[in-house]
Amino acid sequence: MDCLCFGEVLWDVFGDKKTLGGAPLNVAGHFSRLGGNASIVSCVGDDELGRLTLAAMDDLGIDRRFVHVDPSCVTGRALVTLADGIPSYRFDDPSAWDRIELTDEEKDGICSKAWDVFVFGTLAQRNSVSRNTLCYLLDNVDAGTVFFDVNLRLDFYNAEIIRHGIEKAGILKMNDEEVPVVCELLGVESDNPVSTLIDLYSLKAVLVTRGKAGSDIYFDGRMHHQSSRKVKVVDTVGAGDSLSSGFLYFLTKGDEVPVALEKASMLADYVVQHSGAIPCYDEEIRRQLGI
Repeated sequence: MDCLCFGEVLWDVFGDKKTLGGAPLNVAGHFSRLGGNASIVSCVGDDELGRLTLAAMDDLGIDRRFVHVDPSCVTGRALVTLADGIPSYRFDDPSAWDRIELTDEEKDGICSKAWDVFVFGTLAQRNSVSRNTLCYLLDNVDAGTVFFDVNLRLDFYNAEIIRHGIEKAGILKMNDEEVPVVCELLGVESDNPVSTLIDLYSLKAVLVTRGKAGSDIYFDGRMHHQSSRKVKVVDTVGAGDSLSSGFLYFLTKGDEVPVALEKASMLADYVVQHSGAIPCYDEEIRRQLGI
């Protein structure tokens, strides 16, 4: 199973502590740890954090052939503040992931391959350089599932970015706070906004995360709710990304939608009990997930 992720690679900085992150990298890292093949398209700076990033990708088993090193940029950072376990962010601007580019040879290599999953989000589209590269891939990548993670941060999004992403996606993911924002941007007024989005944009499914309340998946004209377990939360950074990755991995592997979401929720529950977005898996979570 082959997954291609596009977008930001950055370091989440908590005071004097830093951990590797960025939603596309988190998804790729978990997809690899679960047993799939994950590649990422991104950019880092020619600096210490950039070198640490490339080494971490190698350790995670992520294919980084399409990660450029730009000496004119710094590797991205997100300064994270936690309030009751919920993160807020402040980003370096500009960062290397604002300048994601591909050579013609790299474009041909990506677009000549059949991918099981292609994952992208909103944050890396704040700069036209990275956005133009993504638009090319969205028009040309051969992927069984195109997964759009609406990851609203600060003012790094607009209606055009959201609409284009949904038009290109098969599966849309949002958290419960993002649903009304997306609907307002798109002019959607409905008592059943998610179902309306599915109908308007011919989506296969919409995944809505609800924090401690669990998650909902809308598909085939119905909704399935998955509860979260009551666990001791260390931090929630990357929890949604682990849910995305787990859901895509097990769905691609052949599990039914509710089963894939149940396993993904197990993984997310595990992640929030540990520091960092991609903690090592212990034997118990491996057993629970059957990996």
